[in-house]
Amino acid sequence: MSRGAPEASAVRPEGAPALEMRGVSKIHRQADGSPLTAVSGVDLTLAAGETAAVIGRSGSGKSTLLHLAAGIETPTAGVVRLAGRDLAALGDRERSRFRGRSVGLVFQSFHLIPYLTARENLLLPARIAGISRLPDGETVEDAADRLLDAVRLSGRAGEPARHLSGGEQQRAAIARAVLLRPPLVLADEPTGNLDGAIAAPVVALLFSMAEGQGAALLIATHDPGLAGSCRVRHRLDDASFARLPDGGDPAAGAGR
Repeated sequence: MSRGAPEASAVRPEGAPALEMRGVSKIHRQADGSPLTAVSGVDLTLAAGETAAVIGRSGSGKSTLLHLAAGIETPTAGVVRLAGRDLAALGDRERSRFRGRSVGLVFQSFHLIPYLTARENLLLPARIAGISRLPDGETVEDAADRLLDAVRLSGRAGEPARHLSGGEQQRAAIARAVLLRPPLVLADEPTGNLDGAIAAPVVALLFSMAEGQGAALLIATHDPGLAGSCRVRHRLDDASFARLPDGGDPAAGAGR
């Protein structure tokens, strides 16, 4: 990357929530033209460093909610503000660019490029965004090496992603998500493809890396144990969104 490439800039204005959703709904049109409500009336605010879970059974709309939070999908109604910016006020290209700097995405299917090495996968978002340095002056290459060490992949950095185990791929995906120090990290069933022995350290890593960088963390899951690790829990059921009582049993909203 050229020495003149721009730095990653802080994108969250002082005091602005990492994520704010007000009255957000999403209605899809089915093949016969009839409406299908994916989510309805979502009110959600996440401050820097806060952790929250959205609990619901498979197909309940959790992925749609995360896509709305990231600006991947646009709401039918309501407002989504990401790091203080109203996403509806941004054009498609600007919204995509803003998302690349403001959101770290962790999916259950990893989404690594199989023929790129672990290190190249980590650096890909920075290369797409044209970012060479982080706000404190650290180069993205140095940051990638530091994160690979933190997720215990230094010895596998040069291996193509297709040669990594499931746990290694997920650890690489988590490191990639936090490389540019986004104010918001979104994780969609991050342990869905991992067995219990691998899932526990991956979860601990996800929380420690997000919190260590001051990022808000929103996890969509049907796993009550994972949801119980978050400070705040919400239930999504038949498009209806509601906060669960503090200290309540997350299994009550998880579904199957």
